[in-house]
Amino acid sequence: MNNLRGTLHRVRTYAAQLGLIAALVVLAAFLASGLPRIANDRTDAGLRSDIGRLESSQRDLTFSLSFFDPEFGPSADWKAGELDKIRRELPAPLPGLIENGWFVSEVGPANAAVGNADPGSCPPLAAVRRQTGAEQAVRITEGRMPKSGKVAEAVAGRDEAKALNLKIGDTLSVLGRWGVATVRVVGVYEVVDPADPFWADMKLTRVSCPSVDDGTRFRATLLTDAAGAEAAGIGAGELKERWRYRIDAGKLTADRIGELTTAVAAARRAPPANTSLLSSVDSTLADFDERLRGVRALLAVVQAGLLATTAGLILLAARLAVDRRRNEYALIRARGGSVRSIGARSLAETVLVALPAGLAGWLAGFLTGGRPDAGEPLLVAAIVLLAVAAPAGYAAAVARRPDFTGHRRDLAGDRPTPRRLTAEIFIVALAFGGTYLVRRRGLDAGAGVDPYLVVVPVLLALAASLVALRLMPFPLRRLGRLAARARGAVVFLGLSGAGRGAPLRSGPLAVLVVAIATGIFSSTVLTTVSHARDRAAELAIPADAMVTGFLFAPGTDREVAAVDGVTAAVPVLIQSAATIRGDTSPLLTQAPALVADASAIPGMPAVLAGARPGADPVPAVVSPKLAASIGAGGIIDIQSRQYKFRVAAVQDTVPGLGTGIRDFVALPAQAMPIPDFQPIVPNRILIDGEGYDPQAVRKAADLGQSRQAEDATGTAQDTFELAMPATLTTREAYRAELDNRGVDGVLAFTFAAGVAASAGLALLAVALTVLAGAPDRGRTLSRLRTLGLSTRQGRRLLVFELVPLISVAVLVGGLVGIALPALIGSALGLSTFTAGLPAGISIDPLLAAGVLLIAALAVAAALVVEDVANRRLRLGTVLRLGEEP
Repeated sequence: MNNLRGTLHRVRTYAAQLGLIAALVVLAAFLASGLPRIANDRTDAGLRSDIGRLESSQRDLTFSLSFFDPEFGPSADWKAGELDKIRRELPAPLPGLIENGWFVSEVGPANAAVGNADPGSCPPLAAVRRQTGAEQAVRITEGRMPKSGKVAEAVAGRDEAKALNLKIGDTLSVLGRWGVATVRVVGVYEVVDPADPFWADMKLTRVSCPSVDDGTRFRATLLTDAAGAEAAGIGAGELKERWRYRIDAGKLTADRIGELTTAVAAARRAPPANTSLLSSVDSTLADFDERLRGVRALLAVVQAGLLATTAGLILLAARLAVDRRRNEYALIRARGGSVRSIGARSLAETVLVALPAGLAGWLAGFLTGGRPDAGEPLLVAAIVLLAVAAPAGYAAAVARRPDFTGHRRDLAGDRPTPRRLTAEIFIVALAFGGTYLVRRRGLDAGAGVDPYLVVVPVLLALAASLVALRLMPFPLRRLGRLAARARGAVVFLGLSGAGRGAPLRSGPLAVLVVAIATGIFSSTVLTTVSHARDRAAELAIPADAMVTGFLFAPGTDREVAAVDGVTAAVPVLIQSAATIRGDTSPLLTQAPALVADASAIPGMPAVLAGARPGADPVPAVVSPKLAASIGAGGIIDIQSRQYKFRVAAVQDTVPGLGTGIRDFVALPAQAMPIPDFQPIVPNRILIDGEGYDPQAVRKAADLGQSRQAEDATGTAQDTFELAMPATLTTREAYRAELDNRGVDGVLAFTFAAGVAASAGLALLAVALTVLAGAPDRGRTLSRLRTLGLSTRQGRRLLVFELVPLISVAVLVGGLVGIALPALIGSALGLSTFTAGLPAGISIDPLLAAGVLLIAALAVAAALVVEDVANRRLRLGTVLRLGEEP
């Protein structure tokens, strides 16, 4: 009990030093737990978003029966009863991730006719479906639910009935492969919840007719009961039956991607009897996992830099706390105390503060709400162990050689011991060896992130700081000699102090270099990715916004330009598969083609923007692979008309095509011999302007689409009947989507957090450096005060003593941070996050200003800390013999 009271008394007495260690432990524990949790939360959100955007045919697990036998096969009711059984027998963890399931029996979609009406050359497509859960998903507004007998009965949705011109009592004939299914309409329903996944694969849509001249037609689904589906299947001679399961995206987490992909693959290899699995969710998961590996590696690099910096700060704080108690430990040794007892004494004190601090930091990370990493407890425990062991180890080392004389440690020999030299050479060798391995193997060689390779950036920064430490005294001594010849002693004394204390500041210098290198590395990678995405957005939408549709009538761009706020509109045609005959080969090739007035689109190649009418053949920009296959030019078919072209330039990308198209031909519409009777019909419109109404732009574009459809088919179409209503995408929205899709949002958060945390830790390292040297500087200032040194000159003395350290740290850390992407860039896989563009290294011009600002803040913080320390040290008393402030 007395020992505990004594320990608590010492904790209260040295609350400032122990409180600093506790605060650093809280920070480190939060960085170890909270930062990965926030990143994991964003990763999981990205995964759920990617899965949620998939079409039902890709997202759902659908087991399709391979044959239909109405005479000898199981009944439809029995098959529907198998829904839960099949779900339970799915490989783990799929059963727990299934949100809902349905059994579906369906005829069609196929050509259909209402009554005896002539369906024409492009009849509508109709399907007759029985799907479990239909009774709860619909609300009958007219008629009744189906009660099929020998004749199948069905109900139609309100929109479907309007589209197919169906009324209660009408007969719908669906042409199957081997016969005709006849269905009587007995009711009209409205959807209870349009967002219900029940409706995901049966929405009313417009699709193209077999002949382009016929325009488009509706595709609709009618609901029937079990007997109706069987009767329709017998009439049509075919019935598609399947079990469909919806994966709940809200239950997905990125750490389960591997087992989920394995489970889907197992279900594909061994599906229920006589079925096959239709789904591509495993491909989406595999693509996401590949990108996630790169993010995890990058997050590990940033986290390693931040934790290494924080660990260095904990060691500095422990050393500071022990230095304040040198006389105490010397006195205990003089009274017969052992080194072990002093270490145990310090250990007991730090356990009381470090353990609760670690739990508090862990709790703060827990409150972020994200998913924990598997190694989180071990990482937090290692931080607490470091905080507990470091003061005890320093105390034991100090007690081993007690000192009452107060000799100046900055007068120690500059020559390092062989043991220290060996350790420094070993660290340098580890850094260079790790760099070599990272460039050859990458950070993730397939078995997870390698801890050694992840800390390579930290080792490089540490090795650079050691080299700088060995070189630093030489220029300082030279500057000190020059300062000695000038008037005034402040500069000379400051530089002399910096030179003598350089060997003692290896810890602060290493911490500063690691912090600055981590911050600049994070900023450089963030800038590199951001610039590449900016370029990708400019290539995809080389204007303020882009309107996309099926086909716009010539002149629609002028109507769009007439909308208030729109200053310019440029029509663009992107033909997905233009037929090309090259000069060097008789074979035909198909590739995407872009046709636009290149002079009106910013960023277009000069050979296109400067093209003028009369050129024969017209100049074209061609992708490298396509240029190699077609030669110097050729003939291209654009909307059933042939144009001669010559390859004027070869480029990887052109504005308007984005980064996803690798093979292409870009043609200048302003130079092409386009006849008036066969104008180019665009499917894109680039617009510039601000303050316009997006709805008005879409309305003008859809009117152009309706006019074009009427010109092509001879039948008037309202805008609501369009197969592909116009969409408006701004460049800003497209750029924001690049940051938020999948795992890309995690990347931006990771490096933004790395920059901010590194700046804060660097300032904290400077503050600890000032506190560590405060006693020695206090004695020096007291002596110089007797010689007339003013308070202002004392502050200048501190500035000249710290500026070399901060300057070297900023220079070395900056060089390491800028060099890291080039040294290990190939292992980072940054091209995965740059929207398909090569990941060249980009440096933000504001980075230099930011670093200088941090340096200025560091000097200002040092002056504040020094003033506070001087008040606590009471400079007037520090010259008394044997007193240790």
